[in-house]
Amino acid sequence: MKRLYFFLIFIAVLVLSSCGIKTAQEVGLQFSTEQSALPDSLIWRNIGFAKELINQKEMMVVISGGSNPIPLEQWNQFKAAFPYQKNIDRHLLFEQTAFYRSPNTAVNCKEADCIKERTYKHYTWVEMAQPICVDFIGGKTDMLKPAKGHLVVKTIQKCQAVRFTDHIFQLTDHKGNYYAMHATENGNPDTSVVLPSGWELKKVALQEPLIISPFGGGNTCYFNIVGDHLGQGYHQYIFADSVYSGN
Repeated sequence: MKRLYFFLIFIAVLVLSSCGIKTAQEVGLQFSTEQSALPDSLIWRNIGFAKELINQKEMMVVISGGSNPIPLEQWNQFKAAFPYQKNIDRHLLFEQTAFYRSPNTAVNCKEADCIKERTYKHYTWVEMAQPICVDFIGGKTDMLKPAKGHLVVKTIQKCQAVRFTDHIFQLTDHKGNYYAMHATENGNPDTSVVLPSGWELKKVALQEPLIISPFGGGNTCYFNIVGDHLGQGYHQYIFADSVYSGN
């Protein structure tokens, strides 16, 4: 009985936590869709499988990294406990990434001071992104696994640039907003995903590399990350308007 009680408390906390992220309108979010300045020298790295945790109390996404990252062969068996929760699996589609500053670090930070590392269950994790708000296209739905015909738009702070070199899977609403698929759950992009009315997903060849960097202008680091019902994620790289304030 006691075990059931604590299980129900845990579920309640999860529900409250997921409801704690407000919409862009509720938090008063508004940012320029101008691309922000990048550091003079970016260190581009090849990518692999992203092992991410979400700290639901701090609203911080951390990724395996630092001095003692969790080995890939240990990831499936790894169990996270509240306030941490595993993010959905992320097989990344871009070829290279340049992560240059953790959230809440000084703009003028230098080298190692720009990356915040923490230890959890004997492994080290890098503070990568901080969710700000969430909006829904097609109606309110689950944030991590939206229903068919729905999309979730999470605005986050993340100081990272990503580079695609050959092709992208391009998502658009045909209103001037464009997104590039950056990750899947199983490694296989699926263009048969059920999208809201007016939306389209197709494979597009690139004539030159596409670099997606943060928005907001200056040294700000805003990204819109879209998720569909298949667990596919997208970075917005073209905005229809000069200012974003939610959907």
